[in-house]
Amino acid sequence: MRSITLLTLASAAVALSACSITVNDHARVPAPPPPVAQAAPGPLDDPRLIATLFMQRSEEFKRLSEQSYALAKIKLPAALSAPGSAALEQADGGAGKPPAAIFDVDETVLDNSPHMARAILKGERDFNLATWDQWVGERRATPMPGAVDFVAELRRNKVRVVFITNRECKPRPTAPGDACPQHADTLANLKTAGFGDVAPADLMLKGQNGWPSDKASRRQEVAKTNRIVMSFGDQLSDMLTVTRQQGPDERAAIAARYKSLWETRWIVIPNPTYGAWYDSIKQPVTDALRLE
Repeated sequence: MRSITLLTLASAAVALSACSITVNDHARVPAPPPPVAQAAPGPLDDPRLIATLFMQRSEEFKRLSEQSYALAKIKLPAALSAPGSAALEQADGGAGKPPAAIFDVDETVLDNSPHMARAILKGERDFNLATWDQWVGERRATPMPGAVDFVAELRRNKVRVVFITNRECKPRPTAPGDACPQHADTLANLKTAGFGDVAPADLMLKGQNGWPSDKASRRQEVAKTNRIVMSFGDQLSDMLTVTRQQGPDERAAIAARYKSLWETRWIVIPNPTYGAWYDSIKQPVTDALRLE
């Protein structure tokens, strides 16, 4: 009996010893480090940073914009003398009517890159209508390179200059009685930027007179009294009706239908910072990259 008891005690001691070794072995394993907190994305991570710097600091961008308007000056005599219209909405070609040219405003004749720079530094990745409207109210946008001289050339040739913009009419808390303070702001900014006195009727904003974001109805309004000889913009929608729901391939097919207008009457001003072309790309946008 005693031998059995001793054997039992010995077995228990071995078991306890094993447990002790196991516990001690686990105790020697270092605890995993705490997860490293990920830093919030900053200005250097903003995809608009390089594009905005390109607009503001590169000589290449300045020359591109100037070349666009220099090309327009070369094409102007033929646009005035040849029959036809730059507006798809003017199906009759506008024969017998005095000439007009249509311009978008933002990133076509006015440079708003400081607003984009502010958004980058503030970490505002999405469009903020309040801060945009604040910028419009400051009236501090500068002219796009080449735009002032070309507008002056149009006026020397007795061409009506019309600005059609999707700056939106919207009352401000500081001026609740004014349904569209942006109209006066833009007229004043155009003047200080060097475009002279623009007649109020020659600046057409989104929401003014019920006009939608699609610019076709405003082009039709100009076409009632003038032959639209040239059109200028940084977006396809400045020339024709397209939507953000139409992807890059469909937009390319639509644009390709009007080869002769791109060559003679439509002038595109480069804008690398934003646009419906980017919004039309499905997420993730990296899937749209070409690898060959």
